[in-house]
Amino acid sequence: MPITPYVALDLQQLEKNVRGMTGKLTQQDIEHWPHIKTHKSVELAKFEIACGAKGITCATLQEATVMAEGGIDHILLAYPMIGEQKCKQFIELAKKIRLKTIIDSLQGAEQLSVAAKQENQIIEVYIAVDYGAHREGIQLDDLEPFALAIQKLPNLKIIGVFTYAGTIYQYRTEPEIRKAAKAEAELLLSCQKRLEKLGIEAPRTSGGSTLSSFYADELKGITESRAGNFIFGDMNAIYGGIYTPEDCALTIRTTVVSIPIEGYATVDAGTKTLTSDQSAEPGFGYIVEDPNIKLVKLNEEHGYLRYDPKKIKLNIGDVLNIIPNHSCVIPNLTNKIYALNNNEIDHIIIPDARY
Repeated sequence: MPITPYVALDLQQLEKNVRGMTGKLTQQDIEHWPHIKTHKSVELAKFEIACGAKGITCATLQEATVMAEGGIDHILLAYPMIGEQKCKQFIELAKKIRLKTIIDSLQGAEQLSVAAKQENQIIEVYIAVDYGAHREGIQLDDLEPFALAIQKLPNLKIIGVFTYAGTIYQYRTEPEIRKAAKAEAELLLSCQKRLEKLGIEAPRTSGGSTLSSFYADELKGITESRAGNFIFGDMNAIYGGIYTPEDCALTIRTTVVSIPIEGYATVDAGTKTLTSDQSAEPGFGYIVEDPNIKLVKLNEEHGYLRYDPKKIKLNIGDVLNIIPNHSCVIPNLTNKIYALNNNEIDHIIIPDARY
């Protein structure tokens, strides 16, 4: 085994997670366009496609470029293209693969339209609508005038409506998450009907987080889900009630390197391995070997453990597995993911699109 800390990935659990999510969506006639920002790996993206995904979703132009170079030719870039240089690079990539994106400002749409016209390319775009997270998207009252303005721009083709319902992560119970997932689908379908009344065909409706897609029956009617985190799982999925620790395929393996006093220990994984992202409960991850051991603080290369020495025995040299709060950040912090088959290293997965 490699020296710690390192990222370990259970291949059997990963396959179970991928087939499970794609199966749920397929049963509701929803296409899966998994967000690969979670893993940034061409190998894993191709595996998701082999399991039934119709394409992939990327967060950056760099990710899309790397995935295209790796042989994936159907990509949604779920991020507004702003700036002349970025729009030109987008168009160059669109010449090679089927590439679509989102728009939520007239300025951005105009820049993309100019770049597309210069190269005689027709670009498929989704109108992004703000669900309430206020991350991106036009406001609902602006949908009709915005769509009519976009329709006048050359070389852009509106194909649907897009939203990010990030507010769902505040919920912890199945009824709450189901209600939020249904509301997400209703918003998308309502916007689609409003565009159709304007004479604008918008056949695609893009939504779906890991939480909402777990209850895919509540999303019925939309055409595609971008669920991505499901492939690994993490504490966000556990706190959301859709995963157990056993469902999580990715862990950080770390070693106890110091026990200054009883009840206080230090491991060799800090923010540069785990990130400083927090979740619904205090702490920076879940200790698989004993959840009563708490990871309470991180420095760059140190993790601070607290435990009851009367009940728990820790020794210097003990190797622990940590489920991170947010697994989507982990592959961007490492150049190797150790893929395990029955707890033995099978091969190394490279996060090809990491910065």
